Amino acid sequence: MQWSGETGRGGWIGPRLTGRAGSVGSVVPAGFEAYARILHPPRATHYGRPASTSSRAGLPAGPARWSWARVAAYTGAVMHPEVQWAGIAGGTDDTVRLPGGWDLDAPALGYLEPELLAVLMTVARGAATPAGPLTLGLWSGWDVAGVDLVAFTRAGASDRERRADRDEVESAHAAAVDPAVALALAGGPYLELPGRRYILLDATADELTDPAWPLRSGIGWSGGIPGPMPQLIWPGDRAWFVSSEIDFDSTIVGGTRAFIDAVLADSVLEALGVDPGSDLTSEGDRINRRHAPPQT
Repeated sequence: MQWSGETGRGGWIGPRLTGRAGSVGSVVPAGFEAYARILHPPRATHYGRPASTSSRAGLPAGPARWSWARVAAYTGAVMHPEVQWAGIAGGTDDTVRLPGGWDLDAPALGYLEPELLAVLMTVARGAATPAGPLTLGLWSGWDVAGVDLVAFTRAGASDRERRADRDEVESAHAAAVDPAVALALAGGPYLELPGRRYILLDATADELTDPAWPLRSGIGWSGGIPGPMPQLIWPGDRAWFVSSEIDFDSTIVGGTRAFIDAVLADSVLEALGVDPGSDLTSEGDRINRRHAPPQT
């Protein structure tokens, strides 16, 4: 994977973003046969102790993933294409406590986890297009070089040991940031789309089917410190398009009917069929009205 300054390759996208703000059609170009919405999973902790989701290939493990459908089953909400997290869990920012000792964090915004993106790219490679060049768009608001780092040291460590631990973390992070990416994020050139700017990266579907690809990407993933994920992905033939809009808690995919059917059928991805007019704003869920979690 490497940075590309060829922002003109994304010139086809803007004219096809014809939907109203907050709709599917505002973040994925019009003209595809079908569209799907992949829900970002909330993370579940058992009253302060993570029920860890196993991690592969050196990525940090985290609390267990839950599906939105599982949360809706607790709260009595209805799953449908325009479902909103607030509609099934009663809020988007605060931790939600459910019976049985579970605390749920709200789904991540603008961020499809590496392991889930690997699944999506595997589906794309099998159903839509052969392995080949992809273009990734990384939102210009990410600051991969200036993140706050935390170094953990043993209790009773000396100042020298603490400094050494800090230096080790900083060195590892510096090595994980491609200088070209950091410079481009700070000053362009950018792909300009309505309300957003992106830098572009070159990759392949084969790369992205490996969930450990961020550790080799140059976008700031180092050891247990996660970095950003791409907001846009499309192949050279423009057969499909992926958008993890920075303010959405779901990733939108447009493509052929066969590709979208494969996404909807995948057992790992929690996906719903949508159309360009589907409303994904906080007011889009007209069926569920901020279901309160059941009493614990």
